Amino acid sequence: MPNDPIDKVVLSTLLESVEEAVTIVNEEAKVHYWNEAAEQLYGISRNEIVGKCILDLPWKSLMIQRVLENGIPIRHAYHEPKPNVHVLIHTTPIIVNGKIKGAISTERDVTQIVRLGHELMHHSSRVDETVENPPVQGESQPWHRIFGRSPAILEAISMAQKVAKTEANVLLTGESGVGKELFAHAVHQSSLRAEGPFIAINCGAIPAPLFESELFGYVPGSFTGAARKGQVGKLALTDGGTLCLDEVGELPLEMQVKLLRVLEEKSFYPIGSNKPVRVNVRIIAATNRDLLNEVRQKRFRPDLYYRLNVVNLHIPPIRERIEDIPILMQHFLREFSAKYNRPIPEPEPQMMIHLMQYPWPGNVRQLRNTMERLVILAVDGKAQLEHLPEEIRSDEPGALTERGHNTPMQTSAHRRKLSRTEIERALERTYGNKSAASKELGVSRGTLYNYLKRHGINK
Repeated sequence: MPNDPIDKVVLSTLLESVEEAVTIVNEEAKVHYWNEAAEQLYGISRNEIVGKCILDLPWKSLMIQRVLENGIPIRHAYHEPKPNVHVLIHTTPIIVNGKIKGAISTERDVTQIVRLGHELMHHSSRVDETVENPPVQGESQPWHRIFGRSPAILEAISMAQKVAKTEANVLLTGESGVGKELFAHAVHQSSLRAEGPFIAINCGAIPAPLFESELFGYVPGSFTGAARKGQVGKLALTDGGTLCLDEVGELPLEMQVKLLRVLEEKSFYPIGSNKPVRVNVRIIAATNRDLLNEVRQKRFRPDLYYRLNVVNLHIPPIRERIEDIPILMQHFLREFSAKYNRPIPEPEPQMMIHLMQYPWPGNVRQLRNTMERLVILAVDGKAQLEHLPEEIRSDEPGALTERGHNTPMQTSAHRRKLSRTEIERALERTYGNKSAASKELGVSRGTLYNYLKRHGINK
């Protein structure tokens, strides 16, 4: 501890203000400091424990013992120190002049995360009541496929329901896999155009030379190889309904000009025709790009951007609505259990911590695939950590257990620590593309994000 009285007060205040339980021991494993959070977690006052060897306590702190023996820090170790209490432990050696003089251990109580997950897993009847969003003036049906009760998703649904009854164009933004097309369907089904057609086009999946004919259609004899009877375009087929332009940021610039004309004039010319076709179409555009940045980079027309962006509806990623993960899990586990005629798997506590703290770069789509995997692999109804995909297992937390053994899930991503230089060079080679950089480095994107935060890399 510092010698300066002010430093002592500052350090003591800091240790008492943190939410984690903090334990400081000397080289003999005798407790030097035990903060208030530790008292509450273990039900042991500092007067009872300070000065005593922590290894003599009933639960035996194997993490501290191991760190005092080998001097290797331990991160994100899962432990259940007493029944129904779940913690993640960080233990770091105190080294002076090359010698181990003690250790500092912090323990974060994650009981609520585990309890929340298992409560929703076990009480499926209650889940059924909360999974579907409450009916709004008889409109619950269009929204029944969007699950969640977090403030973030409820706010998005509320805004979508307000704009649905209007004729305004909508720009859906959000990462890949968040459910933008589900929102587009729900907006259409809640709109005055619900009886009309809903047609979705993936702007990134159609080659640029074919996009115009796909959207506008063509008359007979328009070009070599054209169908003898011509082809009706998606715009004409959507007349009176809703056209969803998915991945609209992928539209070629020349097509952006023509789409803008359709929005302004409410008409278009099929390829090879000099007769305009009038259409009454509502546009819902969706993108995982930052379109405003695309405008600044002159890759997207500003006039089209403002035409599409009458109402911007942002769909939050899973990491911003983690309280919805157990609800989504329950829904997908039940879906695939019925599909494969298997019992609904019961995730173990350590797995729940991984699932609730993983950043889910693939969002709902990735979570759904993971739940299908669990149903397939957990044949006895017990979902264990090794049943998770490697990219989730390799992400902290959970590389070590309190038993003191490396788990089978400790992957190369943890055995080989990535340096700041390695990461920066990979980002330079991939021009800042984190997905490509993670593949080059051989780690998941979530692991890369952890390293970026750890090293303070903002590139």
